[in-house]
Amino acid sequence: MMVRLLVICSLLLAMNSQADTRLVDVNIVVFDPGLDVDPSQYRKLGIFPEIRELEARYLPFALRESIMQSDEWGPVRVLPAADPESELLVTGKILHSDGVSLELQIRAVDASGREWLNKTYSERAADADYQPNSIQKERPFAELYQRFAGDLLSAARLLGQSEIRRIQDLALLRYAQSLAPGAFNGYVVLDEFGRFNLARLPAYDDPMLARIELVREREYVFVDTVDGQYATLFQELGPTYDLWREFNREQALYQRLYEDRLAKREKPKKGSYQAMKRAYLNFKWAKVQEQESARLAEGFRNETQPTFLELEGRVVELNGSLEDQYREWRDILRSIYELEGGA
Repeated sequence: MMVRLLVICSLLLAMNSQADTRLVDVNIVVFDPGLDVDPSQYRKLGIFPEIRELEARYLPFALRESIMQSDEWGPVRVLPAADPESELLVTGKILHSDGVSLELQIRAVDASGREWLNKTYSERAADADYQPNSIQKERPFAELYQRFAGDLLSAARLLGQSEIRRIQDLALLRYAQSLAPGAFNGYVVLDEFGRFNLARLPAYDDPMLARIELVREREYVFVDTVDGQYATLFQELGPTYDLWREFNREQALYQRLYEDRLAKREKPKKGSYQAMKRAYLNFKWAKVQEQESARLAEGFRNETQPTFLELEGRVVELNGSLEDQYREWRDILRSIYELEGGA
């Protein structure tokens, strides 16, 4: 009888743990492309700015797909800019990416300012990842995304129901404070450690909080639209990007073998035929890479296309980059809230 009770209690705890994490919303920001190095070093480091900019938008969606596989989260979205009022905000930076290996610095912070994760994840692509007829074929670097998703879920499962609820309340009240600081000052305070804490809660049926939640839902309309655009990018450019990554991998491996062979040979005299031939081959390889990069980057030009959304019975047109559109949409919502008397 005692054993049976222990088993039942264990199952209930597992169910409660899943229920806790399933309610947490996750926002993943477009990655930092990692271009903060001397541009003259790009070629040496194998960095192609156009491709890095595309990867900064493509890789977060690959991460999103892995997080959603557990089916233990709320909405998982990719954002064009950071939303500090997110329940859980994931940011990342591309440290290295050349088709051979991928290295990402990824950080996850909740609405209280508590850091869940801040780790460097790296993986070297297996040969099977690029063989179309391989039984074991999967998306390159899938294990990297899965490791992060597992770490994130483990961090969430350390929290109880009350802490999850506190994070959700903090996210909503921080959003309310940013939208209407005069009405919601004093609900959230910052401690000496830089963490956000609840000082008090509004009434359950507070009409102003209800209107804040309505504005937040309107904002999610745009966020979901943007998330759909990233999904389209992921599906349409995925095969092309994988081909480019495979091509880049082959070129990188060839270049390394070529440089190893050259290192064992005596360097040709400056101005000799062999020296000019070596310089030409390096130039030719670089130009091929640049042309492939430009062709692939052209596929993401649709990011600056207008976005049309319906609001209050009328269609709103947003222009510019997705980051600019996101900022414009938030300004529109803030203005509507103020005009309705929320300020």
